[in-house]
Amino acid sequence: MRPSDREMMGQYVTARLADSIGADAVASRNYSALLGAMPDEIGVATRAYRRAMISGDFDLAVKSAVVLDKAGILPADGRLLFFVKAVQDRDWGGAGRAVDRVMSDGNFDFLGPILRAWVAMGSGSGDPVALLDASPSSALASAFRPEQRALLLLAAGRTDEGLAASQAVAAAGGARTFAFRLSAASTLLAKGRKDAAEALLAGDEPPLVAARAMIASGNPPATPVLGPAEGVARLFGRLAIDLGAQKPSPLSLSFGWLSLALDPKDDAVRLATGRALAAASDGADEALAVIDPVNGAGPFAPLKDEFSVVLLARDGQRDKALEVARALADKPGASLPDVVRLGDTYASLDRYAEAADSYGRAIRQAERDPDARAVLGSLYMLRGGALERSGDWKKALPVLSKAVELSPDDPTALNYLGYAQLERGQNIAKAAALVTRAAELKPDDPAIADSLGYALLLRGDVAGAVAALERAVAGQPDDPTINEHLGDAYWASGRHFEARYAWRAAAVLADGKSAPRIAEKLERGLDQAGRIR
Repeated sequence: MRPSDREMMGQYVTARLADSIGADAVASRNYSALLGAMPDEIGVATRAYRRAMISGDFDLAVKSAVVLDKAGILPADGRLLFFVKAVQDRDWGGAGRAVDRVMSDGNFDFLGPILRAWVAMGSGSGDPVALLDASPSSALASAFRPEQRALLLLAAGRTDEGLAASQAVAAAGGARTFAFRLSAASTLLAKGRKDAAEALLAGDEPPLVAARAMIASGNPPATPVLGPAEGVARLFGRLAIDLGAQKPSPLSLSFGWLSLALDPKDDAVRLATGRALAAASDGADEALAVIDPVNGAGPFAPLKDEFSVVLLARDGQRDKALEVARALADKPGASLPDVVRLGDTYASLDRYAEAADSYGRAIRQAERDPDARAVLGSLYMLRGGALERSGDWKKALPVLSKAVELSPDDPTALNYLGYAQLERGQNIAKAAALVTRAAELKPDDPAIADSLGYALLLRGDVAGAVAALERAVAGQPDDPTINEHLGDAYWASGRHFEARYAWRAAAVLADGKSAPRIAEKLERGLDQAGRIR
C-alpha cells in the first residue's frame, strides 16, 4: 500500500536530515522507500543517487539511476554503474550496450576499448587481447592499458605471455605498479606459477616482503584476475587510487565504490575509497567501516593502521586514537612506523614528554637496524622537538644538535635548532648561521623566512629583517608569530603605524600565551633594545 503524503513527507525530511549529518544508513533507507513510493520523483532520485554514490549503496544507486536515466539526466558515472551491474549479472549483451553508451557520452570514452575487451572475454565472442590491440589508444588510457593487457592475457590462460607482459609493466612502472603486481602475482599463484609470482614481487620494501610471505604460504595477497569482474575492478580501482593520490574527490570515491562492487576484497581500493569518503564527510565511522576488512596481516596493514589512527584523531576521538596507536606500538614485533606513530599521536595530544619517550624508543630501534639508519636524523629531530615543546630545553639541545649532525642539509632540522636558540638568546651567531643555511636550502618556506628575519633583526640588520619577514607573511599570512616579528621589525625601522598594523593581525590570531605580550606592544611599543617600553 502506498504510504500517505504525511508519511512520505516524514521520510523525506528524515532522509534530508540524515543526509546532511552523514547518517548514511538512515538516509539510504528513507530515500529507497521514497523511490519505491514515488518512482518518477526526480528530486528524490537526484538526492538518492548522490547519497548512494558517496556512501557506496549500490542497490540505491542503481534504483535512482534508472529514474534519472528515464528523465534524460543520468550523470556520466551512471553509465559506468549500469555497466558494473551488467557485469555482476553476467549480462554481456547489457554490458556491451552500456559500453556503447559510455563511448558515446565522451566523459569516459577512453575506457571503452578496455571495457569492450573484458565483455568479449565474458561473452566468449572473439579474442579479447586482439580486440584491445586493434583499438585506438589515448593519452588518458596509456597509463593503465599495459596493465590491463597483461591481466587479460593471464585471465585468458595465456600465462607465459601474461607473465612477460606483467614483468614489463613492473619494470617500467616502479612503485606505482604495486597494486598491479599484487593482482598479477595472485593470478599467477592461482595458475600454479608460485615461483613466478614470488619473482614478480621482488624487493626489500616491507609491503613486498609481506606479499611474498603470503604467496609462499599459498595465500594470494590480492584477488586473482580470472575474468571480467576482477579485471574491470582492477581498472576502476587503479583510477580510484590515482585520482585519490592527487586529491580525494567525489570522482575517486565513485570509482572506488564501482571497483568494490565487483571485488570487495581489494585492500588497496578499500584504503583509497576510505580516504575519499573521509574527505567527503565529517565523520570517521563510515571511513573506518570501509577500511576495516583490510587484511591485518597483508601488505596494506601498516597503511590501514596509520589511517585508522589519523581518522580517529581527526574525528575528535583522541583517546581512542591513542589506544589504537599504543596497541600497535606495544604488539610483539612492532615496526618502526608503529612506534613513531605512537609518538606522533602523543604529540597531537600535546603530551610532549611521552612523545619524546616514544621517539627515543624509535631511535633505539632504528640504531639496531642497518636499513633504518637513513631516518635517524629525522627521528632525532622529532625527539628533540618534543623535548623542547615539553619544556625540557636542557635535554632538547643536544638531541637537536645530533639531528643536524646526522642531517646537515635538512632545512627543517637546521631551522628548528637555530630558531630555538634565537628565541632563548643563546649562541646568536651560530644560530643565525643555521637559519641562514636553512633559508638557502629552502628559500620559499615561510617558517624559515621568519626565522631568518628574526635572526637578522637580532643582529641589527633591520632592512634585511623587514624584507625576509614580509616574504614570510606573504607565504603564511595567518601565522601570529610571523606577524608579531614583522611588527617588531617595522618598529625598529621607524615604521610605527605599520608595526601596530602587523601586531593587530598577530593579536587576532594569537593564543593565550602570546596575546598579553602582543597587547602590551600595541599599547607601549618597543624601546631601542627591542624590549617593550
